[in-house]
Amino acid sequence: MNQLSNTFRKKQTGTAIIVCLMLLTIATLIGINAVSSTVLEEKMAGNIRNKHMSFQSAESGLRQAELAAAALTDVTTFDGTNGLYPGSNPGDAYGVLGALANYPVWEDDVNTNWVNGTTPTGMPNPPQYIIEDYSESPRDQTCQYIKPIPPGCKLKVYRITVQAEGLNSNSVTVLQSTYKRL
Repeated sequence: MNQLSNTFRKKQTGTAIIVCLMLLTIATLIGINAVSSTVLEEKMAGNIRNKHMSFQSAESGLRQAELAAAALTDVTTFDGTNGLYPGSNPGDAYGVLGALANYPVWEDDVNTNWVNGTTPTGMPNPPQYIIEDYSESPRDQTCQYIKPIPPGCKLKVYRITVQAEGLNSNSVTVLQSTYKRL
């Protein structure tokens, strides 16, 4: 029996260990790929959540700014203070006669005085907004066709711009709305 056992040992060439090592290498590569894929998906999900939080914060700021615009009067001064700006036009530049801010106002980080809204629950920073005196619009269809338009027939229209950060500062949402005061 020892002779038969020795014969089999002499014929073994070590292929079993090579096959096992190859299978172990393949399993390791599959495991590494699964872990890196999971980490990437987790980062993507976090970024999407951050983007949505930024958007929701900006929506909250937009509602706050619309309430502030509703409280404005016809004698409100739009001079660049307290987040109130005159309407800007393409080509306007800060310091040029008749222009109080660069066009568009919200792109000028240095000279724009943003108003902080109320910080939504769970957010680190409040949304910020500005209100621009955009134009006037007829109150209704009956006013629209009267020429010249009588006093009290026009309502103020404002452009509201809001910016908000997500949970970290790599996600910023900017929203704009046109608001017609009633």
